[in-house]
Amino acid sequence: MTDQQNGSDQRIPTPNGCRWCGLEAREHAQRWKPPVGWHKWEPPTLEQRKERMLARRRRRASTSDTRSALRVLTLRPAF
Repeated sequence: MTDQQNGSDQRIPTPNGCRWCGLEAREHAQRWKPPVGWHKWEPPTLEQRKERMLARRRRRASTSDTRSALRVLTLRPAF
């Protein structure tokens, strides 16, 4: 299950997600999100898009680093 599917607060919105809540336009309809309350989908700002893309890149890099470290640990011979 992905972060978006399980409703985790740790999910990173897609770059084109709503300005206020991060949901894609197709999934959005009317949503409640403090402090804006009920709102329709609004395009994110350019700054939001950039930060979301950078956050996704950082997450991929850290996941890749973790996998590489685990691979090294499992390939080491035990003496």
